[in-house]
Amino acid sequence: MADKYIRWDAKGVEVIQDGEKEKIQAVSDQFQRFQMMNFNEHHHCLRGTHLKTQGCVMGKFIVHDNLAPHLAQGMFSKPAAYDVIMRYSSLTPKLVPDNIPAPRGIGMKIFGIEGEKIWGEDKKTQDWTMNNYPVLELRTPQDTYEIADSLEKNWNTLDKFGEYLGSRKDAEVATIPGKLPRQYMVAMPEYSQSAYRYGDYVAKLGVFPLGEEQKKLEKESIPDDAPINILSQQARVFHLKHKVTYSFCVQLLENLEEQPVDDIGVEWDDKKYPWQQVATIEFEPQDSWLPQFRTWWDDRITVNSWHGLKTHQPLGSTNRMRRVVYAESRKLRLAMNGYKDYIEPSSVNEVPAPVSVPVLNLPHQPATTSAHVEVGGG
Repeated sequence: MADKYIRWDAKGVEVIQDGEKEKIQAVSDQFQRFQMMNFNEHHHCLRGTHLKTQGCVMGKFIVHDNLAPHLAQGMFSKPAAYDVIMRYSSLTPKLVPDNIPAPRGIGMKIFGIEGEKIWGEDKKTQDWTMNNYPVLELRTPQDTYEIADSLEKNWNTLDKFGEYLGSRKDAEVATIPGKLPRQYMVAMPEYSQSAYRYGDYVAKLGVFPLGEEQKKLEKESIPDDAPINILSQQARVFHLKHKVTYSFCVQLLENLEEQPVDDIGVEWDDKKYPWQQVATIEFEPQDSWLPQFRTWWDDRITVNSWHGLKTHQPLGSTNRMRRVVYAESRKLRLAMNGYKDYIEPSSVNEVPAPVSVPVLNLPHQPATTSAHVEVGGG
């Protein structure tokens, strides 16, 4: 069966275009300007992308037993239960209210992963990042540059930015973010969008809601008049009341013509190339809106899929772009917020002790009222 899957180092899996390096640097410069535009508005330096935290949680990442040989690859080569921390976030480079359609995502850091690392450091962690739709309009460095250029020019006139996206020749893909369902975070499917080495093979990754209560929310839509912070507050209430579970799945590369690696604007047909579950992620009931955890994640740590095992190396032009853009974004964020370097935690024991958030009754801005919760210190 494994013979039908294409090896990660096969000819044609990755194709580097002329001028790619220069275009990637230009994109990195664009996203740093976005960061400074946000800094000028909010007086704090945020990430270049996935800048709005919607919650942070701790749980278990459970690799399944008795996986078939083509699935028992890299960190999935043996059954295990690892500690994991996960952040829910909104993707847009400009802060927008939660009650409008927009890309959302998750970032995970898994602890205790053995193996040779891409960056060569000795922390036993594996990072994964995902978004809530299977393709990405930033499909190549050139496309990213063009779209980012329009966003920069129309930073305060987003309707004109939307018009530009609709005028592109790939408008069907470029306009997807504005048409996404207004789902709650715990009910969203999440996709790596780009491909990764999966041991000997190539895979895209997916995280899908498993819990019964989560599935009940899948078709529920956030109302137009919902608070501007509905995503973080609903995730908090839900995580406090329920155990939250997800499946972690892989979609393996079989046909480069139908499953391109260097253009992530093309969806891999999941009927022809099905998702296969290799792990389960579990979060026991907890507060997902702890201020120390959130600010530590926002300001001090980084999640980057290049931070992981060589057997899970990111592949394709968008990932090569992310390697540069994320690193430069991190440096600027740290410098502007007064930190010399980021923290790479080695275990969940280094996550800041929980402290409950204060309950504030703000009659003129009810959208920022937090749910009341009793949480002990730790």
